[in-house]
Amino acid sequence: MDRGKLRRLLADPASPALLRGEIWIDPQVPTKAGFAPGPRGLIGFATDMGADICFLPWTEGKTAEEGQALAALAHRAGLDCALVIDGPFQRLAARHDLCTLLGELAGNPKGFAARLDREKAVIMNSVDEIGATEIDLILIGEDVGYRGGLYFAPECFRDHLLPFYQAMIQRFRSEGFAWGWHSDGSVEPLLPDLLGCGFQCFSLEPECVDLLRFKKLHGPRMCLIGGIRAEWLTAEVGDREWEAACLEEIGALIREGGLVLASTCGLYRPEFLPNLKRLYQLIGAFPPLPGSDPGHGNGRG
Repeated sequence: MDRGKLRRLLADPASPALLRGEIWIDPQVPTKAGFAPGPRGLIGFATDMGADICFLPWTEGKTAEEGQALAALAHRAGLDCALVIDGPFQRLAARHDLCTLLGELAGNPKGFAARLDREKAVIMNSVDEIGATEIDLILIGEDVGYRGGLYFAPECFRDHLLPFYQAMIQRFRSEGFAWGWHSDGSVEPLLPDLLGCGFQCFSLEPECVDLLRFKKLHGPRMCLIGGIRAEWLTAEVGDREWEAACLEEIGALIREGGLVLASTCGLYRPEFLPNLKRLYQLIGAFPPLPGSDPGHGNGRG
């Protein structure tokens, strides 16, 4: 059993090393591949793919016992266990029209803040249940941008969301799990603040953020979760130009260190699976994470 890979990656995130794991997998993908629905199926699917980390959704109402059971299942399979939690703005945006929500932020900031505070309390209670478990990573999903920029000014982000992140990370600093942050879109103006408050892993769209530049600037402080472009999952299998472009771009990220190879669009169609498997085969020649089992994850094609 070879777990603790993410911890080793984060111990020296500037050294060239590679892990693998998909953050979002539509239930139909593992089911069509022959795996049962639910966490056991996802963990089995991740193991079969040669992943190193299994990302699992975590929603309100789940208990510490459930969290520990998920961690134990993943660890027995030789995987690190990450939980994905929607952030406060993400939770609001999922239940309300985005334009209406942004209008409230502009026209009734106190009302917006009150609703956001209720979501923050729910999230804090959810993380309370994780605190005593052996989870390896918590990834906060918070889509606050699009290809053209942010949904609101960086000052709004610093007023409404950053203090919550700081308080949450500080509260659970001694628990031993790492913290990650995801957003779609062009969110580069927010990244220095997020680094400063303690996030160590970043899942960002390569179509919107210059991942190589970000890694070159901050490599010793963080690792990336991503690097797979959405178009690569739909390319024709066997296309040599596509394969060469993938290897060049992913190789550059690996050489900067601290990469968990993943798509940020998610594995939401079974038709994406052949290309993902091919990507795993292509990057199999890169050096494994020091101390890892060459028969699992890194080193498997």
